[in-house]
Amino acid sequence: MKKYLMIEEAPTLISPTDAALLSLSPDIDIIFLHGLAGDRYSTWTNSEEEFWPQAIADTFPNCRVYTCGFKSSKLSSVKTGEGTSIMDLGGMIADGLICREVLAPKTLFICHSLGGLVVKQMIRKCSDSADKDFNDLGRSCVGVAFLATPHQGSKVASTLKTILSNGASKQLSQLTDSEDDLYHLNEYFRNRAVRKNISVKSFYETEKTWGIQVVDKTSGNPGVYGSDPIGIEGDHITICKPVGTGAPVHQSVCKFIRDHLTAKDGAGGPSEEGQPGKTTMKDKEADLGTESPSSGIEMLSDFEVFTQISEDDRRDLETKLTVADRAYLVRMAKRKKERFHMDLRRHIGQPAAVARYVRLMADVESRFNRHVARVIAEGRDQAEVDVAIQDYVLDPCVAVHSTADQAISAHAVDGALYYLAGNCHIAWDND
Repeated sequence: MKKYLMIEEAPTLISPTDAALLSLSPDIDIIFLHGLAGDRYSTWTNSEEEFWPQAIADTFPNCRVYTCGFKSSKLSSVKTGEGTSIMDLGGMIADGLICREVLAPKTLFICHSLGGLVVKQMIRKCSDSADKDFNDLGRSCVGVAFLATPHQGSKVASTLKTILSNGASKQLSQLTDSEDDLYHLNEYFRNRAVRKNISVKSFYETEKTWGIQVVDKTSGNPGVYGSDPIGIEGDHITICKPVGTGAPVHQSVCKFIRDHLTAKDGAGGPSEEGQPGKTTMKDKEADLGTESPSSGIEMLSDFEVFTQISEDDRRDLETKLTVADRAYLVRMAKRKKERFHMDLRRHIGQPAAVARYVRLMADVESRFNRHVARVIAEGRDQAEVDVAIQDYVLDPCVAVHSTADQAISAHAVDGALYYLAGNCHIAWDND
Protein backbone atom coordinates (compact mmCIF):
# COMPACT_ATOMS: atom_id res chain seq x y z
CA MET A 1 0.00 0.00 0.00
CA LYS A 2 1.36 3.37 -1.03
CA LYS A 3 1.86 6.07 1.56
CA TYR A 4 0.51 9.47 0.60
CA LEU A 5 1.68 12.80 1.85
CA MET A 6 -1.36 15.01 1.38
CA ILE A 7 -0.42 18.66 1.06
CA GLU A 8 -3.29 20.96 2.03
CA GLU A 9 -2.25 23.90 -0.08
CA ALA A 10 -1.95 22.21 -3.48
CA PRO A 11 -3.62 19.46 -5.51
CA THR A 12 -1.85 16.13 -5.01
CA LEU A 13 -1.04 14.09 -8.13
CA ILE A 14 -1.84 10.37 -7.87
CA SER A 15 0.48 8.54 -10.26
CA PRO A 16 -0.36 5.12 -11.75
CA THR A 17 1.15 2.20 -9.82
CA ASP A 18 3.51 1.85 -12.74
CA ALA A 19 4.81 5.42 -12.71
CA ALA A 20 6.25 4.97 -16.20
CA LEU A 21 2.68 5.05 -17.54
CA LEU A 22 2.06 8.60 -16.26
CA SER A 23 0.96 10.68 -19.24
CA LEU A 24 3.01 13.72 -20.19
CA SER A 25 0.06 15.04 -22.16
CA PRO A 26 -3.10 13.98 -20.32
CA ASP A 27 -6.47 13.81 -22.08
CA ILE A 28 -8.44 14.69 -18.95
CA ASP A 29 -7.66 15.94 -15.46
CA ILE A 30 -9.72 14.02 -12.90
CA ILE A 31 -10.10 15.92 -9.62
CA PHE A 32 -11.27 14.28 -6.38
CA LEU A 33 -12.68 16.68 -3.73
CA HIS A 34 -13.88 15.57 -0.29
CA GLY A 35 -16.58 17.14 1.88
CA LEU A 36 -16.99 18.25 5.49
CA ALA A 37 -15.30 16.20 8.20
CA GLY A 38 -13.29 14.43 5.48
CA ASP A 39 -9.85 14.69 3.96
CA ARG A 40 -8.17 13.90 0.68
CA TYR A 41 -7.08 10.43 1.79
CA SER A 42 -9.51 8.88 4.31
CA THR A 43 -12.62 10.00 2.43
CA TRP A 44 -11.70 7.75 -0.50
CA THR A 45 -10.14 4.81 1.41
CA ASN A 46 -12.21 1.73 2.24
CA SER A 47 -11.85 -0.76 5.08
CA GLU A 48 -9.46 -2.83 2.95
CA GLU A 49 -7.12 0.17 2.67
CA GLU A 50 -7.94 0.54 -1.02
CA PHE A 51 -7.54 4.14 -2.17
CA TRP A 52 -10.12 4.88 -4.88
CA PRO A 53 -8.17 7.65 -6.72
CA GLN A 54 -5.33 5.13 -7.12
CA ALA A 55 -7.70 2.66 -8.80
CA ILE A 56 -8.86 5.42 -11.17
CA ALA A 57 -5.26 6.44 -11.93
CA ASP A 58 -4.37 2.82 -12.73
CA THR A 59 -7.44 2.42 -14.94
CA PHE A 60 -6.83 5.64 -16.90
CA PRO A 61 -3.06 6.23 -17.23
CA ASN A 62 -3.78 8.66 -20.10
CA CYS A 63 -5.43 10.95 -17.54
CA ARG A 64 -3.99 12.76 -14.55
CA VAL A 65 -5.71 12.12 -11.23
CA TYR A 66 -5.51 14.65 -8.41
CA THR A 67 -6.91 14.90 -4.91
CA CYS A 68 -7.80 18.30 -3.50
CA GLY A 69 -8.40 19.08 0.12
CA PHE A 70 -9.30 21.72 2.63
CA LYS A 71 -9.37 21.92 6.40
CA SER A 72 -12.96 21.48 7.49
CA SER A 73 -12.21 23.16 10.80
CA LYS A 74 -11.61 26.43 8.95
CA LEU A 75 -14.92 26.36 7.06
CA SER A 76 -17.45 28.89 8.28
CA SER A 77 -20.39 30.83 6.87
CA VAL A 78 -21.36 30.83 3.22
CA LYS A 79 -21.61 34.62 2.90
CA THR A 80 -19.96 36.29 5.85
CA GLY A 81 -18.36 35.54 9.17
CA GLU A 82 -15.04 34.31 10.39
CA GLY A 83 -13.27 31.45 8.76
CA THR A 84 -13.24 30.18 5.19
CA SER A 85 -16.51 30.24 3.25
CA ILE A 86 -17.67 28.02 0.39
CA MET A 87 -17.08 30.99 -1.89
CA ASP A 88 -13.54 31.32 -0.57
CA LEU A 89 -12.91 27.61 -1.06
CA GLY A 90 -14.18 27.75 -4.62
CA GLY A 91 -11.58 30.39 -5.43
CA MET A 92 -8.81 28.61 -3.52
CA ILE A 93 -9.43 25.28 -5.24
CA ALA A 94 -9.53 27.01 -8.64
CA ASP A 95 -6.28 28.86 -7.96
CA GLY A 96 -4.55 25.64 -6.92
CA LEU A 97 -5.69 23.87 -10.08
CA ILE A 98 -4.53 26.58 -12.49
CA CYS A 99 -1.08 26.61 -10.85
CA ARG A 100 -0.26 23.06 -11.96
CA GLU A 101 2.53 22.67 -14.50
CA VAL A 102 0.67 20.13 -16.63
CA LEU A 103 -2.94 20.91 -17.55
CA ALA A 104 -5.30 18.79 -19.62
CA PRO A 105 -7.76 20.37 -22.05
CA LYS A 106 -10.66 18.88 -20.10
CA THR A 107 -11.41 18.62 -16.41
CA LEU A 108 -13.74 16.20 -14.66
CA PHE A 109 -14.62 16.40 -10.96
CA ILE A 110 -15.51 13.60 -8.56
CA CYS A 111 -16.79 15.06 -5.31
CA HIS A 112 -18.30 13.76 -2.09
CA SER A 113 -21.07 15.39 -0.09
CA LEU A 114 -20.53 19.12 0.43
CA GLY A 115 -17.43 19.01 -1.75
CA GLY A 116 -19.97 19.12 -4.56
CA LEU A 117 -21.14 22.54 -3.35
CA VAL A 118 -17.55 23.77 -3.41
CA VAL A 119 -17.11 22.53 -6.99
CA LYS A 120 -20.28 24.32 -8.11
CA GLN A 121 -19.04 27.51 -6.45
CA MET A 122 -15.64 27.06 -8.11
CA ILE A 123 -17.30 26.82 -11.52
CA ARG A 124 -19.32 29.99 -10.82
CA LYS A 125 -16.15 31.77 -9.64
CA CYS A 126 -14.34 30.80 -12.84
CA SER A 127 -17.23 31.93 -14.98
CA ASP A 128 -17.59 35.31 -13.25
CA SER A 129 -13.87 36.07 -13.06
CA ALA A 130 -12.10 38.57 -15.32
CA ASP A 131 -8.98 36.38 -15.07
CA LYS A 132 -8.36 34.38 -18.26
CA ASP A 133 -6.80 31.46 -16.35
CA PHE A 134 -9.94 31.10 -14.25
CA ASN A 135 -12.13 31.40 -17.34
CA ASP A 136 -10.15 28.67 -19.09
CA LEU A 137 -10.48 26.35 -16.11
CA GLY A 138 -14.23 26.90 -16.02
CA ARG A 139 -14.56 26.18 -19.73
CA SER A 140 -12.47 23.02 -19.37
CA CYS A 141 -15.02 21.43 -17.02
CA VAL A 142 -16.77 18.73 -19.02
CA GLY A 143 -18.38 16.76 -16.21
CA VAL A 144 -19.05 16.42 -12.50
CA ALA A 145 -19.80 13.22 -10.58
CA PHE A 146 -21.62 14.00 -7.33
CA LEU A 147 -21.56 11.40 -4.57
CA ALA A 148 -24.17 12.13 -1.89
CA THR A 149 -24.20 15.89 -2.48
CA PRO A 150 -27.27 17.71 -1.07
CA HIS A 151 -28.44 19.84 -4.02
CA GLN A 152 -32.01 20.76 -3.26
CA GLY A 153 -32.38 23.98 -1.28
CA SER A 154 -34.96 22.71 1.17
CA LYS A 155 -32.70 19.81 2.13
CA VAL A 156 -29.33 21.54 2.34
CA ALA A 157 -29.72 23.09 5.79
CA SER A 158 -30.97 19.90 7.44
CA THR A 159 -28.20 17.88 5.81
CA LEU A 160 -25.61 20.36 7.01
CA LYS A 161 -26.95 20.22 10.55
CA THR A 162 -26.82 16.42 10.50
CA ILE A 163 -23.22 16.33 9.30
CA LEU A 164 -22.11 19.10 11.60
CA SER A 165 -23.61 17.45 14.65
CA ASN A 166 -21.68 14.26 13.96
CA GLY A 167 -18.05 15.23 14.08
CA ALA A 168 -17.47 18.61 12.48
CA SER A 169 -16.51 21.84 14.21
CA LYS A 170 -19.25 23.83 15.95
CA GLN A 171 -18.31 26.97 14.05
CA LEU A 172 -19.56 25.29 10.89
CA SER A 173 -23.12 25.69 12.12
CA GLN A 174 -23.09 29.10 10.46
CA LEU A 175 -23.43 27.28 7.14
CA THR A 176 -27.05 26.56 7.91
CA ASP A 177 -27.85 30.26 7.95
CA SER A 178 -27.44 30.61 4.21
CA GLU A 179 -29.82 28.04 2.76
CA ASP A 180 -31.09 30.52 0.16
CA ASP A 181 -27.57 31.12 -1.14
CA LEU A 182 -26.99 27.40 -1.52
CA TYR A 183 -30.33 27.04 -3.32
CA HIS A 184 -29.42 29.79 -5.78
CA LEU A 185 -25.98 28.23 -6.24
CA ASN A 186 -27.62 25.05 -7.44
CA GLU A 187 -29.93 27.00 -9.74
CA TYR A 188 -26.88 28.66 -11.27
CA PHE A 189 -25.08 25.36 -11.80
CA ARG A 190 -28.17 23.62 -13.15
CA ASN A 191 -28.69 26.23 -15.83
CA ARG A 192 -24.98 26.45 -16.70
CA ALA A 193 -24.81 22.66 -17.11
CA VAL A 194 -27.65 22.82 -19.62
CA ARG A 195 -26.14 25.77 -21.53
CA LYS A 196 -22.54 24.50 -21.59
CA ASN A 197 -23.31 20.79 -21.97
CA ILE A 198 -21.61 19.79 -18.73
CA SER A 199 -22.30 16.12 -18.06
CA VAL A 200 -23.57 15.31 -14.58
CA LYS A 201 -23.62 11.97 -12.77
CA SER A 202 -25.30 11.89 -9.36
CA PHE A 203 -25.37 9.19 -6.70
CA TYR A 204 -27.20 8.94 -3.39
CA GLU A 205 -26.87 6.51 -0.52
CA THR A 206 -29.60 3.95 0.22
CA GLU A 207 -28.53 3.16 3.80
CA LYS A 208 -28.76 5.23 6.97
CA THR A 209 -25.91 7.07 8.66
CA TRP A 210 -26.26 8.33 12.22
CA GLY A 211 -29.78 6.87 12.17
CA ILE A 212 -30.98 8.76 9.07
CA GLN A 213 -30.55 8.76 5.30
CA VAL A 214 -28.46 11.92 4.98
CA VAL A 215 -28.83 12.43 1.22
CA ASP A 216 -31.81 10.70 -0.37
CA LYS A 217 -32.92 10.58 -4.02
CA THR A 218 -34.69 13.95 -3.80
CA SER A 219 -31.89 15.95 -2.19
CA GLY A 220 -29.28 14.13 -4.29
CA ASN A 221 -30.93 15.31 -7.52
CA PRO A 222 -29.11 18.35 -8.99
CA GLY A 223 -32.04 19.08 -11.29
CA VAL A 224 -29.90 18.92 -14.43
CA TYR A 225 -31.71 17.82 -17.56
CA GLY A 226 -31.03 14.15 -18.34
CA SER A 227 -29.37 13.39 -15.00
CA ASP A 228 -31.33 10.91 -12.92
CA PRO A 229 -29.68 10.19 -9.53
CA ILE A 230 -28.54 6.61 -8.95
CA GLY A 231 -28.85 4.77 -5.65
CA ILE A 232 -25.74 3.09 -4.21
CA GLU A 233 -25.78 0.38 -1.54
CA GLY A 234 -23.92 2.20 1.19
CA ASP A 235 -24.27 5.00 3.69
CA HIS A 236 -23.11 8.61 3.55
CA ILE A 237 -19.58 7.63 4.56
CA THR A 238 -19.04 4.44 2.52
CA ILE A 239 -20.62 5.61 -0.75
CA CYS A 240 -17.25 7.03 -1.83
CA LYS A 241 -15.20 4.02 -0.67
CA PRO A 242 -15.89 1.33 -3.29
CA VAL A 243 -14.47 -2.11 -2.54
CA GLY A 244 -12.73 -3.47 -5.62
CA THR A 245 -12.97 -2.43 -9.25
CA GLY A 246 -16.20 -4.38 -9.62
CA ALA A 247 -18.11 -2.08 -7.26
CA PRO A 248 -21.11 -0.47 -9.04
CA VAL A 249 -20.09 3.11 -8.24
CA HIS A 250 -16.56 2.48 -9.56
CA GLN A 251 -17.91 0.93 -12.74
CA SER A 252 -20.34 3.81 -13.25
CA VAL A 253 -17.70 6.49 -12.71
CA CYS A 254 -15.33 4.68 -15.08
CA LYS A 255 -18.04 4.67 -17.74
CA PHE A 256 -18.52 8.38 -17.08
CA ILE A 257 -14.80 8.99 -17.69
CA ARG A 258 -14.66 6.79 -20.80
CA ASP A 259 -17.53 8.72 -22.36
CA HIS A 260 -15.40 11.84 -22.22
CA LEU A 261 -12.26 10.11 -23.43
CA THR A 262 -14.05 9.12 -26.63
CA ALA A 263 -14.40 12.83 -27.33
CA LYS A 264 -10.68 13.61 -26.80
CA ASP A 265 -10.23 15.10 -30.26
CA GLY A 266 -13.03 17.64 -29.91
CA ALA A 267 -11.70 21.17 -29.92
CA GLY A 268 -14.77 23.00 -28.84
CA GLY A 269 -14.78 22.02 -25.18
CA PRO A 270 -17.83 20.99 -23.22
CA SER A 271 -20.28 23.10 -25.22
CA GLU A 272 -19.34 21.64 -28.63
CA GLU A 273 -21.96 19.47 -30.29
CA GLY A 274 -21.26 16.27 -32.15
CA GLN A 275 -18.74 14.84 -29.68
CA PRO A 276 -18.94 11.04 -29.34
CA GLY A 277 -20.05 9.98 -25.93
CA LYS A 278 -21.61 13.37 -25.19
CA THR A 279 -25.28 14.29 -25.19
CA THR A 280 -25.68 16.84 -27.96
CA MET A 281 -28.57 19.11 -28.81
CA LYS A 282 -29.64 16.69 -31.54
CA ASP A 283 -29.61 13.84 -29.03
CA LYS A 284 -31.79 15.87 -26.70
CA GLU A 285 -34.18 16.63 -29.54
CA ALA A 286 -34.55 12.93 -30.21
CA ASP A 287 -35.07 12.19 -26.51
CA LEU A 288 -37.87 14.74 -26.40
CA GLY A 289 -39.61 13.01 -29.27
CA THR A 290 -39.89 16.21 -31.25
CA GLU A 291 -41.47 16.42 -34.71
CA SER A 292 -39.25 19.08 -36.32
CA PRO A 293 -35.51 19.85 -36.26
CA SER A 294 -36.07 23.12 -34.44
CA SER A 295 -38.69 22.03 -31.91
CA GLY A 296 -36.19 20.22 -29.66
CA ILE A 297 -34.03 23.32 -29.43
CA GLU A 298 -37.09 25.40 -28.66
CA MET A 299 -38.18 22.90 -25.98
CA LEU A 300 -34.83 23.06 -24.21
CA SER A 301 -34.78 26.83 -24.51
CA ASP A 302 -38.26 27.05 -22.94
CA PHE A 303 -37.16 24.71 -20.14
CA GLU A 304 -34.25 27.00 -19.32
CA VAL A 305 -36.44 30.12 -19.46
CA PHE A 306 -39.28 28.76 -17.33
CA THR A 307 -37.00 27.45 -14.59
CA GLN A 308 -35.12 30.75 -14.18
CA ILE A 309 -36.36 33.93 -12.53
CA SER A 310 -37.32 36.46 -15.19
CA GLU A 311 -35.60 39.84 -15.28
CA ASP A 312 -38.85 41.58 -16.23
CA ASP A 313 -40.64 41.28 -12.90
CA ARG A 314 -38.63 39.99 -9.94
CA ARG A 315 -41.38 40.29 -7.31
CA ASP A 316 -41.95 37.00 -5.52
CA LEU A 317 -45.21 35.06 -5.52
CA GLU A 318 -46.36 36.36 -2.14
CA THR A 319 -45.86 39.99 -3.17
CA LYS A 320 -47.77 39.52 -6.42
CA LEU A 321 -50.73 37.88 -4.73
CA THR A 322 -50.79 40.44 -1.92
CA VAL A 323 -50.77 43.39 -4.32
CA ALA A 324 -53.65 41.75 -6.20
CA ASP A 325 -55.66 41.49 -2.94
CA ARG A 326 -55.20 37.72 -2.91
CA ALA A 327 -53.14 37.37 0.25
CA TYR A 328 -55.56 34.67 1.39
CA LEU A 329 -54.13 32.46 -1.38
CA VAL A 330 -50.47 32.80 -0.40
CA ARG A 331 -50.12 29.70 1.79
CA MET A 332 -51.96 27.45 -0.66
CA ALA A 333 -50.17 28.96 -3.66
CA LYS A 334 -46.73 28.42 -2.12
CA ARG A 335 -47.61 24.81 -1.34
CA LYS A 336 -48.78 24.10 -4.89
CA LYS A 337 -45.78 25.92 -6.37
CA GLU A 338 -43.36 23.85 -4.28
CA ARG A 339 -45.18 20.63 -5.15
CA PHE A 340 -44.93 21.42 -8.87
CA HIS A 341 -41.25 22.31 -8.44
CA MET A 342 -40.57 19.01 -6.68
CA ASP A 343 -42.43 17.00 -9.34
CA LEU A 344 -40.44 18.73 -12.08
CA ARG A 345 -37.15 17.98 -10.33
CA ARG A 346 -38.17 14.39 -9.69
CA HIS A 347 -38.60 13.80 -13.42
CA ILE A 348 -35.62 15.84 -14.56
CA GLY A 349 -33.79 12.73 -15.77
CA GLN A 350 -36.72 11.68 -17.97
CA PRO A 351 -36.71 13.77 -21.18
CA ALA A 352 -40.23 12.76 -22.22
CA ALA A 353 -41.62 13.84 -18.84
CA VAL A 354 -39.66 17.10 -18.99
CA ALA A 355 -41.16 17.76 -22.42
CA ARG A 356 -44.68 17.35 -20.99
CA TYR A 357 -43.95 19.80 -18.18
CA VAL A 358 -42.48 22.34 -20.61
CA ARG A 359 -45.47 22.11 -22.93
CA LEU A 360 -47.80 22.55 -19.98
CA MET A 361 -45.94 25.60 -18.66
CA ALA A 362 -45.82 27.15 -22.13
CA ASP A 363 -49.57 26.64 -22.56
CA VAL A 364 -50.40 27.99 -19.08
CA GLU A 365 -48.28 31.10 -19.64
CA SER A 366 -49.73 31.73 -23.08
CA ARG A 367 -53.36 31.26 -22.02
CA PHE A 368 -53.00 33.37 -18.89
CA ASN A 369 -51.27 36.26 -20.64
CA ARG A 370 -53.62 36.13 -23.63
CA HIS A 371 -56.94 35.86 -21.80
CA VAL A 372 -56.65 36.41 -18.05
CA ALA A 373 -54.22 39.33 -18.16
CA ARG A 374 -56.72 41.21 -20.35
CA VAL A 375 -59.48 40.71 -17.77
CA ILE A 376 -57.14 41.96 -15.02
CA ALA A 377 -56.14 44.99 -17.14
CA GLU A 378 -59.80 45.90 -17.60
CA GLY A 379 -60.20 46.16 -13.82
CA ARG A 380 -62.67 43.29 -13.49
CA ASP A 381 -63.41 41.97 -9.99
CA GLN A 382 -61.80 38.84 -8.56
CA ALA A 383 -64.78 36.63 -9.33
CA GLU A 384 -64.54 37.46 -13.03
CA VAL A 385 -60.78 36.88 -12.99
CA ASP A 386 -61.35 33.49 -11.34
CA VAL A 387 -63.89 32.54 -14.01
CA ALA A 388 -61.42 33.51 -16.73
CA ILE A 389 -58.71 31.38 -15.11
CA GLN A 390 -61.08 28.42 -14.93
CA ASP A 391 -62.44 28.81 -18.48
CA TYR A 392 -59.30 29.81 -20.33
CA VAL A 393 -56.50 28.13 -18.34
CA LEU A 394 -57.49 25.31 -16.00
CA ASP A 395 -60.18 23.47 -17.98
CA PRO A 396 -58.48 23.71 -21.42
CA CYS A 397 -55.08 22.68 -20.06
CA VAL A 398 -56.53 19.65 -18.27
CA ALA A 399 -58.30 18.62 -21.48
CA VAL A 400 -55.40 19.29 -23.86
CA HIS A 401 -52.54 17.82 -21.82
CA SER A 402 -54.26 14.71 -20.47
CA THR A 403 -53.67 11.50 -22.42
CA ALA A 404 -54.69 7.89 -22.01
CA ASP A 405 -51.34 7.22 -20.34
CA GLN A 406 -50.85 10.47 -18.43
CA ALA A 407 -53.67 12.39 -16.77
CA ILE A 408 -53.12 16.06 -15.91
CA SER A 409 -55.10 17.26 -12.90
CA ALA A 410 -56.36 20.76 -12.18
CA HIS A 411 -54.04 20.66 -9.16
CA ALA A 412 -51.04 20.23 -11.49
CA VAL A 413 -52.18 23.10 -13.71
CA ASP A 414 -52.63 25.26 -10.61
CA GLY A 415 -49.12 24.32 -9.56
CA ALA A 416 -47.73 25.33 -12.95
CA LEU A 417 -49.60 28.64 -12.72
CA TYR A 418 -48.13 29.51 -9.33
CA TYR A 419 -44.69 28.19 -10.29
CA LEU A 420 -44.63 30.51 -13.29
CA ALA A 421 -45.86 33.40 -11.15
CA GLY A 422 -43.10 32.70 -8.64
CA ASN A 423 -40.51 32.70 -11.42
CA CYS A 424 -41.93 36.02 -12.63
CA HIS A 425 -43.44 34.89 -15.93
CA ILE A 426 -46.99 35.67 -14.81
CA ALA A 427 -48.35 38.71 -12.96
CA TRP A 428 -51.61 39.06 -11.03
CA ASP A 429 -51.90 42.80 -11.36
CA ASN A 430 -51.27 45.56 -13.88
CA ASP A 431 -47.77 46.47 -12.65
